[in-house]
Amino acid sequence: MNSKNICKFCRQQKKLIRAHIIPRHFYLDYKDEQYVSVNSLSGKFKIQQSGAYDKNVLCLDCDSKILGQFDKEGYRVLFDEIKKHKLNKIGNDIIYYLTSKDCNFEYLRNFFISILWRASISFLPDFKDINLGEYQQKALEILQGKKSYDNLFKIFIFKYPEGKDFNKLIFLSKAKFYNRKAYVINMAGYFITIILNGKNLIFNNKLHYISEMIINDKGFYIIESNRLYLQHYHFANKKMQEMWMKGYKPPFAPKIKN
Repeated sequence: MNSKNICKFCRQQKKLIRAHIIPRHFYLDYKDEQYVSVNSLSGKFKIQQSGAYDKNVLCLDCDSKILGQFDKEGYRVLFDEIKKHKLNKIGNDIIYYLTSKDCNFEYLRNFFISILWRASISFLPDFKDINLGEYQQKALEILQGKKSYDNLFKIFIFKYPEGKDFNKLIFLSKAKFYNRKAYVINMAGYFITIILNGKNLIFNNKLHYISEMIINDKGFYIIESNRLYLQHYHFANKKMQEMWMKGYKPPFAPKIKN
């Protein structure tokens, strides 16, 4: 059996397809637009349109019929459903609240886990720094519906204001949250944090609101924050300047047309 033809999800020998790591629709689905993706290891920027795909990881059935269902729920919630659940405005932040009636919690959680898992199993240079290690098999078991591992993959979401250039920046990156291993996904105007092991995670008073943002089957908040957007925008600009000084000339995200 040729290992190159083994689907990493179902472990069967099948014809493999061009499977996107981040679904195409999360590049904001503008046919003629371009986006800036960031290599997770080198930090280098590159312009692309349709997103990174790997031809050596998934078969059609697993990509479209299983993981595709999670992708659809992620798209539905983040692009359509969230708009219906704006609560109020606190300062310059807008608060959204979703419950189990508004979304399929399991599918939404699996959607974010699936992006990390796909990046972790991929050999694409864009995702060399994404390695779930001991959590990779556990992520697969969650996606296959074998186990839930409720203490793992704690996820919370910030939304950027619409019409911002930084919304077109796509990256996955390692992070630390409360000294725990985490990953962040920046895509389509959202900044998603995924804590790999959330067991006994207790937030201090300053960040107590995060506990109410972690997605769950009862209800959770999503915060649209211009302040967070500006923090990340300035951080990205600083990184660009550092790379510029080292001789690398990164492209800049094109302006979003109104």
